[in-house]
Amino acid sequence: PSQAPREQLPPPTPKYPPIFEPRVLSNGWSKPPSQEDFDMPEYPFKVERTRNKPNDAIGFLPVYSKVRIGGTKKTTVIKKVSGDVDAFLTELRGTLGLSANDNDVVRIRTGGAIEVNGNRTREVKEWLAGLGF
Repeated sequence: PSQAPREQLPPPTPKYPPIFEPRVLSNGWSKPPSQEDFDMPEYPFKVERTRNKPNDAIGFLPVYSKVRIGGTKKTTVIKKVSGDVDAFLTELRGTLGLSANDNDVVRIRTGGAIEVNGNRTREVKEWLAGLGF
C-alpha cells in the first residue's frame, strides 16, 4: 500500500520584519548596524558571526553554499544558530517561501548546521543582516 502524498502547507508568515537595510558586498560580507543608533530586538534565536579576523575586523555571517553529488546537488548551509532553532526554521521557511511541513527542503544536519536545498546563500545573508545579525 502506497501512502498518499502529503498536502503541502503554505509558507509560514515571518514574525520578525527586517529592521535594517544591509549592503551586502560581492564577497558576501555585510556591516552589522552600529550599536549606538540601533537597539537589537529580542529574538528567540541568535546567529553568531565568524571570529578571529585580522585587526579585530567584523566577521562574516556563517552562511555557505555547498555542492555535492558530482556537482548536481546545491545546498545552503547555515551555522552558529543558537536559541530556539524551531523558531529560526519557521522564520527561514517564511522568508524563503518554503512549505511549513516540507522537511526534505530544510533540515538540521549533524552538529547543528541547518541545510536548505538550492543555493539560497545571498537571500539568507540578506535576511539575517536585515534582522541585525
